[in-house]
Amino acid sequence: MTMTTRRGFTMIELMMGLVLTLLVGGITFQLLANNQRVSRGQTAHVSLQDNVRAGALIVANELREVGYDSVPAAAGMAAIGTAPSTDLILTQKGKLQYRSMRGFGVTCATPTAAQIKLRRSVYYGSRDPVANDSVTMYVEGLPNTNSDDSWVRAKVSSVAAGNCTDGTAAILVNLLWPNPPGVSGTAVAAMLEGGPVRVFDVMEMQYYSSSGKMWLGMRSLTAGGGVEPVVGPLSDSTATQRGLTFEYLNTTDGDAIATPNNVRTIRVTLKGVTDERVRGSGATSGAIDSLSVQTRIALRNTLRP
Repeated sequence: MTMTTRRGFTMIELMMGLVLTLLVGGITFQLLANNQRVSRGQTAHVSLQDNVRAGALIVANELREVGYDSVPAAAGMAAIGTAPSTDLILTQKGKLQYRSMRGFGVTCATPTAAQIKLRRSVYYGSRDPVANDSVTMYVEGLPNTNSDDSWVRAKVSSVAAGNCTDGTAAILVNLLWPNPPGVSGTAVAAMLEGGPVRVFDVMEMQYYSSSGKMWLGMRSLTAGGGVEPVVGPLSDSTATQRGLTFEYLNTTDGDAIATPNNVRTIRVTLKGVTDERVRGSGATSGAIDSLSVQTRIALRNTLRP
Protein backbone atom coordinates (compact mmCIF):
# COMPACT_ATOMS: atom_id res chain seq x y z
CA MET A 1 0.00 0.00 0.00
CA THR A 2 1.43 3.29 -1.13
CA MET A 3 0.85 6.47 0.96
CA THR A 4 1.01 9.99 -0.56
CA THR A 5 2.38 12.78 1.61
CA ARG A 6 0.95 16.31 0.93
CA ARG A 7 3.34 19.11 1.76
CA GLY A 8 2.00 22.60 2.92
CA PHE A 9 3.50 26.11 2.83
CA THR A 10 6.36 26.95 5.06
CA MET A 11 6.24 29.96 7.38
CA ILE A 12 8.70 31.83 5.17
CA GLU A 13 6.54 31.28 2.09
CA LEU A 14 3.47 32.50 3.95
CA MET A 15 5.30 35.64 5.11
CA MET A 16 6.58 36.38 1.59
CA GLY A 17 3.06 35.96 0.17
CA LEU A 18 1.65 38.28 2.81
CA VAL A 19 4.31 40.91 2.10
CA LEU A 20 3.61 40.76 -1.63
CA THR A 21 -0.14 41.00 -1.01
CA LEU A 22 0.31 44.07 1.23
CA LEU A 23 2.69 45.67 -1.30
CA VAL A 24 0.27 45.24 -4.21
CA GLY A 25 -2.65 46.40 -2.05
CA GLY A 26 -0.76 49.51 -0.93
CA ILE A 27 0.16 50.45 -4.51
CA THR A 28 -3.43 49.92 -5.64
CA PHE A 29 -4.73 52.03 -2.75
CA GLN A 30 -2.31 54.86 -3.60
CA LEU A 31 -3.39 54.79 -7.24
CA LEU A 32 -7.07 54.87 -6.32
CA ALA A 33 -6.57 57.66 -3.76
CA ASN A 34 -4.53 59.70 -6.24
CA ASN A 35 -7.17 59.26 -8.94
CA GLN A 36 -9.83 60.33 -6.47
CA ARG A 37 -7.89 63.49 -5.56
CA VAL A 38 -7.41 64.34 -9.24
CA SER A 39 -11.08 63.69 -9.97
CA ARG A 40 -12.24 65.84 -7.03
CA GLY A 41 -9.82 68.58 -8.07
CA GLN A 42 -11.11 68.57 -11.64
CA THR A 43 -14.71 68.63 -10.41
CA ALA A 44 -13.90 71.56 -8.13
CA HIS A 45 -12.23 73.47 -10.98
CA VAL A 46 -15.18 72.87 -13.33
CA SER A 47 -17.61 73.99 -10.62
CA LEU A 48 -15.48 77.10 -10.00
CA GLN A 49 -15.42 77.99 -13.70
CA ASP A 50 -19.17 77.48 -14.03
CA ASN A 51 -19.72 79.57 -10.90
CA VAL A 52 -17.85 82.69 -11.99
CA ARG A 53 -19.06 82.50 -15.59
CA ALA A 54 -22.66 82.18 -14.43
CA GLY A 55 -22.09 85.16 -12.16
CA ALA A 56 -20.76 87.26 -15.03
CA LEU A 57 -23.76 86.31 -17.21
CA ILE A 58 -26.25 87.09 -14.42
CA VAL A 59 -24.72 90.50 -13.79
CA ALA A 60 -24.54 91.38 -17.49
CA ASN A 61 -28.12 90.27 -18.19
CA GLU A 62 -29.46 92.05 -15.12
CA LEU A 63 -27.73 95.34 -15.95
CA ARG A 64 -28.37 95.19 -19.71
CA GLU A 65 -31.34 97.60 -19.58
CA VAL A 66 -29.84 99.96 -17.01
CA GLY A 67 -29.18 103.35 -18.57
CA TYR A 68 -30.50 106.84 -19.13
CA ASP A 69 -33.60 108.69 -20.21
CA SER A 70 -33.46 112.39 -20.97
CA VAL A 71 -35.85 115.30 -21.06
CA PRO A 72 -34.67 117.75 -23.73
CA ALA A 73 -35.35 121.45 -23.33
CA ALA A 74 -37.60 121.34 -26.41
CA ALA A 75 -39.97 119.03 -24.54
CA GLY A 76 -41.24 122.06 -22.62
CA MET A 77 -40.95 120.52 -19.16
CA ALA A 78 -38.81 123.10 -17.45
CA ALA A 79 -39.79 121.69 -14.05
CA ILE A 80 -37.64 118.65 -14.81
CA GLY A 81 -34.91 120.47 -16.66
CA THR A 82 -32.51 118.99 -19.19
CA ALA A 83 -30.49 116.76 -16.86
CA PRO A 84 -30.50 113.07 -17.81
CA SER A 85 -32.37 110.66 -15.58
CA THR A 86 -30.32 107.59 -14.73
CA ASP A 87 -31.48 104.14 -13.61
CA LEU A 88 -28.56 104.03 -11.18
CA ILE A 89 -29.54 104.91 -7.62
CA LEU A 90 -26.53 103.97 -5.45
CA THR A 91 -23.01 103.30 -6.75
CA GLN A 92 -20.54 101.81 -4.28
CA LYS A 93 -17.55 99.49 -4.62
CA GLY A 94 -19.44 96.55 -3.11
CA LYS A 95 -23.06 97.57 -3.63
CA LEU A 96 -25.19 98.72 -6.54
CA GLN A 97 -28.82 99.86 -6.46
CA TYR A 98 -30.59 100.32 -9.78
CA ARG A 99 -33.89 100.18 -11.63
CA SER A 100 -34.26 96.90 -13.51
CA MET A 101 -36.87 96.58 -16.25
CA ARG A 102 -39.50 93.94 -15.51
CA GLY A 103 -42.11 94.65 -18.16
CA PHE A 104 -43.09 96.61 -21.26
CA GLY A 105 -46.51 97.64 -22.50
CA VAL A 106 -48.50 100.26 -24.38
CA THR A 107 -51.30 102.47 -23.20
CA CYS A 108 -54.80 101.68 -24.45
CA ALA A 109 -56.60 104.78 -23.20
CA THR A 110 -55.79 108.47 -22.91
CA PRO A 111 -53.36 108.75 -19.95
CA THR A 112 -54.25 110.91 -16.97
CA ALA A 113 -52.12 112.25 -14.14
CA ALA A 114 -53.70 109.67 -11.81
CA GLN A 115 -53.71 106.57 -14.01
CA ILE A 116 -52.51 104.84 -17.15
CA LYS A 117 -54.07 101.75 -18.74
CA LEU A 118 -51.83 99.09 -20.31
CA ARG A 119 -53.27 96.72 -22.90
CA ARG A 120 -53.16 93.26 -21.35
CA SER A 121 -52.74 91.35 -24.64
CA VAL A 122 -49.50 93.15 -25.57
CA TYR A 123 -47.90 93.45 -22.13
CA TYR A 124 -44.61 91.55 -22.01
CA GLY A 125 -42.34 90.95 -19.05
CA SER A 126 -41.27 88.71 -16.21
CA ARG A 127 -44.25 89.88 -14.11
CA ASP A 128 -47.08 92.42 -13.92
CA PRO A 129 -46.55 95.85 -12.36
CA VAL A 130 -46.90 95.97 -8.57
CA ALA A 131 -47.12 98.75 -5.99
CA ASN A 132 -43.85 100.67 -5.46
CA ASP A 133 -42.57 99.82 -8.95
CA SER A 134 -41.58 102.74 -11.12
CA VAL A 135 -42.86 103.31 -14.66
CA THR A 136 -41.18 105.30 -17.38
CA MET A 137 -43.62 106.71 -19.93
CA TYR A 138 -42.97 108.08 -23.38
CA VAL A 139 -43.97 111.65 -24.12
CA GLU A 140 -44.38 112.23 -27.85
CA GLY A 141 -44.49 116.01 -28.15
CA LEU A 142 -44.77 117.06 -31.79
CA PRO A 143 -45.35 114.01 -34.04
CA ASN A 144 -43.11 115.26 -36.87
CA THR A 145 -39.90 115.61 -34.83
CA ASN A 146 -38.07 113.72 -32.11
CA SER A 147 -36.20 116.71 -30.66
CA ASP A 148 -38.97 117.25 -28.12
CA ASP A 149 -39.66 113.58 -27.31
CA SER A 150 -38.85 112.42 -23.79
CA TRP A 151 -39.37 109.81 -21.09
CA VAL A 152 -40.76 110.71 -17.67
CA ARG A 153 -40.89 108.58 -14.54
CA ALA A 154 -43.58 108.06 -11.91
CA LYS A 155 -44.14 105.62 -9.04
CA VAL A 156 -46.82 102.94 -9.00
CA SER A 157 -49.18 103.37 -6.06
CA SER A 158 -51.50 100.43 -6.86
CA VAL A 159 -52.54 98.09 -9.69
CA ALA A 160 -55.95 96.71 -10.65
CA ALA A 161 -57.70 94.99 -13.55
CA GLY A 162 -59.88 96.97 -15.91
CA ASN A 163 -60.73 97.66 -19.53
CA CYS A 164 -59.25 99.66 -22.37
CA THR A 165 -61.24 102.27 -24.28
CA ASP A 166 -62.29 99.56 -26.75
CA GLY A 167 -63.46 97.24 -23.95
CA THR A 168 -60.55 94.76 -24.05
CA ALA A 169 -58.67 93.75 -20.89
CA ALA A 170 -56.28 96.26 -19.38
CA ILE A 171 -53.89 96.64 -16.45
CA LEU A 172 -54.84 99.78 -14.50
CA VAL A 173 -51.73 101.44 -13.08
CA ASN A 174 -52.35 104.20 -10.55
CA LEU A 175 -49.55 106.75 -10.31
CA LEU A 176 -47.71 108.90 -7.80
CA TRP A 177 -45.61 111.68 -9.30
CA PRO A 178 -42.32 112.80 -7.77
CA ASN A 179 -41.27 116.37 -7.23
CA PRO A 180 -40.85 118.89 -8.74
CA PRO A 181 -44.53 119.82 -8.97
CA GLY A 182 -46.10 120.40 -12.35
CA VAL A 183 -44.39 117.48 -14.08
CA SER A 184 -47.49 115.31 -14.19
CA GLY A 185 -49.75 117.85 -15.89
CA THR A 186 -47.15 118.90 -18.44
CA ALA A 187 -46.14 115.34 -19.28
CA VAL A 188 -49.63 113.84 -19.44
CA ALA A 189 -50.85 116.61 -21.74
CA ALA A 190 -48.29 115.46 -24.34
CA MET A 191 -48.92 111.69 -23.98
CA LEU A 192 -50.95 109.79 -26.55
CA GLU A 193 -52.91 106.57 -26.42
CA GLY A 194 -50.68 103.76 -27.67
CA GLY A 195 -47.52 105.18 -26.14
CA PRO A 196 -44.88 102.78 -24.78
CA VAL A 197 -44.40 102.28 -21.04
CA ARG A 198 -41.54 100.49 -19.25
CA VAL A 199 -42.01 98.97 -15.79
CA PHE A 200 -39.06 98.88 -13.39
CA ASP A 201 -38.26 97.09 -10.14
CA VAL A 202 -35.75 98.73 -7.78
CA MET A 203 -33.02 96.14 -7.15
CA GLU A 204 -29.87 95.86 -5.08
CA MET A 205 -26.80 93.80 -5.96
CA GLN A 206 -24.07 93.52 -3.32
CA TYR A 207 -21.04 91.73 -1.91
CA TYR A 208 -22.72 89.60 0.72
CA SER A 209 -21.65 87.34 3.60
CA SER A 210 -23.64 84.22 4.48
CA SER A 211 -22.66 81.15 6.55
CA GLY A 212 -19.07 82.35 6.78
CA LYS A 213 -18.63 82.69 3.00
CA MET A 214 -18.85 85.62 0.59
CA TRP A 215 -21.45 85.74 -2.19
CA LEU A 216 -22.94 87.87 -4.90
CA GLY A 217 -26.28 88.68 -3.27
CA MET A 218 -29.41 90.30 -4.68
CA ARG A 219 -32.75 91.56 -3.39
CA SER A 220 -35.73 93.56 -4.57
CA LEU A 221 -36.04 96.85 -2.72
CA THR A 222 -39.53 97.24 -4.18
CA ALA A 223 -40.77 93.97 -2.67
CA GLY A 224 -38.62 94.17 0.46
CA GLY A 225 -37.08 91.17 2.17
CA GLY A 226 -33.53 90.07 2.83
CA VAL A 227 -30.57 89.57 0.53
CA GLU A 228 -30.42 86.17 -1.17
CA PRO A 229 -27.06 84.62 -2.16
CA VAL A 230 -26.98 84.11 -5.93
CA VAL A 231 -23.41 83.20 -6.91
CA GLY A 232 -20.58 81.99 -4.70
CA PRO A 233 -18.55 81.33 -2.78
CA LEU A 234 -16.36 84.30 -3.64
CA SER A 235 -13.00 85.43 -2.28
CA ASP A 236 -12.95 87.11 1.11
CA SER A 237 -13.10 90.84 1.68
CA THR A 238 -9.40 91.69 1.98
CA ALA A 239 -7.93 94.24 -0.38
CA THR A 240 -6.12 91.65 -2.52
CA GLN A 241 -8.78 88.91 -2.38
CA ARG A 242 -12.01 90.87 -2.86
CA GLY A 243 -14.54 88.63 -4.60
CA LEU A 244 -16.85 91.26 -6.08
CA THR A 245 -15.99 94.78 -7.19
CA PHE A 246 -18.09 97.34 -9.06
CA GLU A 247 -16.21 100.09 -10.90
CA TYR A 248 -18.08 103.05 -12.40
CA LEU A 249 -16.36 104.66 -15.38
CA ASN A 250 -16.89 107.53 -17.78
CA THR A 251 -16.61 107.27 -21.56
CA THR A 252 -13.69 109.57 -22.32
CA ASP A 253 -10.72 108.20 -20.40
CA GLY A 254 -12.16 105.39 -18.30
CA ASP A 255 -11.65 107.24 -15.04
CA ALA A 256 -13.57 105.98 -12.03
CA ILE A 257 -16.38 108.29 -10.92
CA ALA A 258 -18.86 108.24 -8.07
CA THR A 259 -21.77 110.36 -9.29
CA PRO A 260 -24.47 108.03 -10.74
CA ASN A 261 -25.54 110.54 -13.38
CA ASN A 262 -22.02 110.63 -14.84
CA VAL A 263 -21.46 106.86 -15.09
CA ARG A 264 -21.26 105.51 -18.63
CA THR A 265 -19.82 102.02 -18.10
CA ILE A 266 -19.86 99.55 -15.20
CA ARG A 267 -16.93 97.16 -14.87
CA VAL A 268 -17.64 94.14 -12.67
CA THR A 269 -14.91 91.82 -11.36
CA LEU A 270 -15.83 88.46 -9.82
CA LYS A 271 -13.27 86.25 -8.08
CA GLY A 272 -14.66 82.85 -7.19
CA VAL A 273 -13.07 80.25 -4.93
CA THR A 274 -13.48 76.50 -4.44
CA ASP A 275 -15.60 75.21 -1.54
CA GLU A 276 -12.65 73.29 -0.08
CA ARG A 277 -8.92 72.82 -0.48
CA VAL A 278 -7.91 71.17 -3.76
CA ARG A 279 -4.99 68.73 -4.01
CA GLY A 280 -3.53 67.77 -7.33
CA SER A 281 -1.81 64.53 -8.30
CA GLY A 282 0.84 63.59 -5.74
CA ALA A 283 0.25 66.74 -3.66
CA THR A 284 0.70 66.35 0.08
CA SER A 285 -1.40 69.39 0.99
CA GLY A 286 -4.09 71.33 -0.83
CA ALA A 287 -5.02 74.99 -1.25
CA ILE A 288 -8.14 76.98 -2.02
CA ASP A 289 -8.15 77.62 -5.75
CA SER A 290 -9.54 80.80 -7.30
CA LEU A 291 -10.58 82.16 -10.69
CA SER A 292 -11.32 85.74 -11.73
CA VAL A 293 -13.56 86.99 -14.51
CA GLN A 294 -14.33 90.54 -15.52
CA THR A 295 -17.25 91.89 -17.52
CA ARG A 296 -18.00 95.39 -18.72
CA ILE A 297 -21.50 96.75 -19.32
CA ALA A 298 -22.16 99.88 -21.38
CA LEU A 299 -25.29 101.59 -20.10
CA ARG A 300 -28.36 101.97 -22.31
CA ASN A 301 -28.58 105.33 -24.11
CA THR A 302 -25.03 106.05 -22.99
CA LEU A 303 -24.68 109.81 -23.12
CA ARG A 304 -21.67 111.46 -24.69
CA PRO A 305 -19.96 114.30 -22.80
